[in-house]
Order: sequence, then structure tokens, then C-alpha cells
Amino acid sequence: MSGTGGAMDFAEFERHGWARRSTGYDEGFGAMTAGVHPVLLDAAGVAAGTRLLEVGCGPGRLSALALARGAEVVATDAVAEMAAVAAAALPGARVEQAALPGLPYPGGSFDAAVGAFVVNHVPDPPAAAADLHRVLAPGGRLALSCWDTLAANRAQGLFFDAVRAVGGDDPAGLPGASPFARYASPGGFAGLLDAAGFAEVEVRPVRWTHRVDPEAWWQHVLGGTVLTSALIENRPPEAVALIRAEYLRLAAPYAAGGLPVAALVASATRR
Repeated sequence: MSGTGGAMDFAEFERHGWARRSTGYDEGFGAMTAGVHPVLLDAAGVAAGTRLLEVGCGPGRLSALALARGAEVVATDAVAEMAAVAAAALPGARVEQAALPGLPYPGGSFDAAVGAFVVNHVPDPPAAAADLHRVLAPGGRLALSCWDTLAANRAQGLFFDAVRAVGGDDPAGLPGASPFARYASPGGFAGLLDAAGFAEVEVRPVRWTHRVDPEAWWQHVLGGTVLTSALIENRPPEAVALIRAEYLRLAAPYAAGGLPVAALVASATRR
């Protein structure tokens, strides 16, 4: 993806895009991301009484699962509209608008911290990792997820393959690649947490299948992503139609068995 914007441009682009998707995200793309939620909670050791921080809570699915385990949950999102949706869905949690990095909590406030596909949206990943280290108590557990390669994560990769097949210039006004892109590998992810001072760092692949009609998934991705949807929707209508047709062709073999989803889950302990 092309673009000349810096980190702040990326952050502003993301926040504006997610604000517009705050009410439609959960039933589509949000349902797909939920496949990693139990893995994250297990990796962070979340149980009854755990003082848990969720960063990038979105509409609140992960925090709801943590509440069901008996955790004491503080859920945050950088986007006010997303935090409002989560607050309505999570009467048992403390829900606040807060950005990562820059969390408004004293050091050592939490026993565990989790984030589902949020680290790939932050403007400064090293600062974000350091901030998570700061707010955890000694011995506290961290679990974060990011997307694996597009070749493995076909639920998203099909869209990029369709764009490449149709060709043409990227729309103007898109930011550069996510600042997390350089860390989006097992070694890079582990190195990020090592540099922040974490111990017992482990990064492992997680796979699941998302069963959805390909026509519906086209709408879910356009309505539930920011960069991917902008890459497609900001093109001329005839180009969008060609991309959609190519996507449906590529998605047809998965219609019966479901779309393969692939993520990396990093877990670590606060020294």
C-alpha cells in the first residue's frame, strides 16, 4: 500500500475510520476476530479475580468473555464511539476512552493485559509495549494478537489478491503501512516485547475457520475494516466492481468449508 503519511497521519486515519464503523463492526468482522479471544485470555492467565486491562476493546466481546470468567475488567479504546458501544455492552466493566500508548493508569495497576488486533493499529509499537509493561504489576501477564501473513490469513488475503489482480494505482490519501508492519512476524513480535523489558516471551500461530457466505463477507470487510476498505472503496466504481468479481471468484472454493483465519499470539510476563 502506498502513502506518504507519518505515524500521526496513520493514527488520525485509523481513529476517524473506526469512529464511522463503531456500530456495524461487531456483527461482521468483529465476529471473525472473536476466534482468538479464548486463546488470549488463557495466555494471560485470566481467571476469577484477575485485575484485567483490555486495550482496543472495540465493542466489547473480549471483555465480556473475561467478565464471564470472573475477572475485574477495565476496557479501553482510543475511539470514543467504540468505547460508548462497549460501555453499553459491558455493565460489569469499567469502560474508558484511552489511547495506547498514553494509558492513564499508575504503574503496576493490573495483573494481566490483553489486546486483540490492536497493536497493529497503534502509531508507536515500541512505546505501546513499554506502556503495557508499565501498567502491569510484577509477574503480570500480557497477551496480544496480530494478523499472520496474508498467504495464511485468507479471510483478508483474498481481498488484497483481488486488488492486485485488477491492478491500478492505490487511492490517494491513504497513510503508509502500519508502523507495526516491521514487527508482524514471530521474531519481530517477540523482539518488540523483549525490548520493552518483558520476560518469558512466546509467539505462536493460531488458526481457526470463519464460516460465512462470501457475499456477506465482502460487506463485512468493507464495513468492518479501515485500511482494507479504503484501499477498495476509494477507487472508481468500475474498478470496485472488478475487484468484487475477482474476490468472489477467489472466495468460491471456501464457500462450503469456511475461510481460513491466521493470527500470531504473543504472550509474556512483566519482570
